[in-house]
Amino acid sequence: MKLTALFMVVMAVFALFIGAGHASPAPKVPIKQIGKAVKTGLGVLGAAGTAHEVYHNIKNRG
Repeated sequence: MKLTALFMVVMAVFALFIGAGHASPAPKVPIKQIGKAVKTGLGVLGAAGTAHEVYHNIKNRG
């Protein structure tokens, strides 16, 4: 049982060392582009919500 746990720890450390050399230092999608996409999406949702509220206010007037 302890031999299996020790083997798993050794293999995990070995995998960390192998995977560390292959990491890309720069993200493929810049953070600014992600931020702009999120901002645009929230703006569209906000506009849709406002239009929905205006519609219901006009509908429930009379």
